[in-house]
Amino acid sequence: MARLLGRRRSRGLGKRAWLVTWSIRLVLWTLGFTRIVKTTIVNADVVPAKGAVLLAANHTSMVDVLFILAALRREAIAMAMAELWKSPLTRWLVEVLGQIPVVRGDSESGKQAMESATQALLDGALVGIFPEQKCVLPGESAPYRPGVAVLSKRTGVPIIPVRLVNANELLPVDKKFPVFGHTVYVIFGEPIDPDDFVSVPELLDEVRLRITTLKVPAESDR
Repeated sequence: MARLLGRRRSRGLGKRAWLVTWSIRLVLWTLGFTRIVKTTIVNADVVPAKGAVLLAANHTSMVDVLFILAALRREAIAMAMAELWKSPLTRWLVEVLGQIPVVRGDSESGKQAMESATQALLDGALVGIFPEQKCVLPGESAPYRPGVAVLSKRTGVPIIPVRLVNANELLPVDKKFPVFGHTVYVIFGEPIDPDDFVSVPELLDEVRLRITTLKVPAESDR
C-alpha cells in the first residue's frame, strides 16, 4: 500500500469529473422536474460529504450509475466493465469520471482494478461497486464478488449499501431506448463497519443482506 501512495491523485477527483458529474445531475433533475423521469432519493444523508467510503449497489440496468451519481452530493469513482471503453462516447465519459475498468474473468485486470480502487480510497474518494458485476433482473440472483468486502477490510473504509428500484423499467437490459414514465428509487442504507466482521465472507454476506432488504418507503407509489 505504501507503494500506491506515490501515485498521481485519482482522475475522478479532478475539476473535469466534477463538471461532468454535475452536468449529469442537472439533466436528471430537469427530467424529473418535467416528470419525464422522476427520481426519489432515500436516506442520502448517510453518505459523508468527504472522506473515503465505499458504495455497494444492486445492478439492474446500464443507467444505474447515472442515478447514483445524481443522488450523491460529491464525486464518485466506480469500478466499471471494460466494455464501456470500446465506444468513443462512453470511453470519454468513463475516463473523465475516472472510472476503473475491469475485464470480467481476467485475474490480472481484477488485481489492477483493486489497486486503483485502493489508491482512490487513500485519496479520500467515494468508490462505487456493483458486487454482482453484471445486470441482474429483479427476482433473479447472481453471486456477489468479494472485491468490495476485500477493499473494506484492507482499508478499514465503511460500506454503504444502496438499492436501486425501477431503473430496469426505465431502461431494460434488452432495450436500446428508455421507457419513460417510471419513478426510479435510490435507497441508501446505514454504513457497515468492516471491524464488526471477522472475515471477508461474513462482511460480504452482510452487504448482500442489507442491499436486498432495503425497501421503498411505504408512502411512495411505485
